[in-house]
Amino acid sequence: MDRKQEILEVATELVQTHGYSAFSYHDLSERLGITKASIHHHFAGKADLGFAVAEKCLQDIAAALTASKQSSNDPWKQIEGYFAIVSSDIRSQERICPAGSTQADINVVPEPMAEKMIELVQYIVSWLSDIIKDGRDQGVMTFPGTPREQAELIFSAAQGAMQYGRANGEKRGLSVLKQIKATLKPKR
Repeated sequence: MDRKQEILEVATELVQTHGYSAFSYHDLSERLGITKASIHHHFAGKADLGFAVAEKCLQDIAAALTASKQSSNDPWKQIEGYFAIVSSDIRSQERICPAGSTQADINVVPEPMAEKMIELVQYIVSWLSDIIKDGRDQGVMTFPGTPREQAELIFSAAQGAMQYGRANGEKRGLSVLKQIKATLKPKR
């Protein structure tokens, strides 16, 4: 992995564990054992780094969700790709979704980073909306309202599950995630 990628990886972790406002180039330089000047060589300012983190997150999550959708025609198997990402963050008990972390700081993160994270949220919600619409059309999922409204509810609840799991333990966070899934199951 090249130096720029290393910086980006650690910065992404810090956004997910501490939030954008709670880390500095000094923190990065200590973690990576490099000078702040070396970081500035790759990212002139923290706003540039924040935007690069947001772009990386969008690309990574879009790739994972695209792969999940292409892996099966079964909406339940497809949506598991999203739940796997959320479960991984809950299991870490430290990380939360970078979009969720940024939304908590929306008034203080640089505008380009905020816009890119909003784009990430919209991508996830649209992806979820497509999956659950297919699920309802196939009769394997049920929910009130429009697919978009339900997708927004799932996304918001998943964000809460990550926060709840971080504060109250993996078991509680995963229990919330299980309940989110249960709300989509048709009544028998």
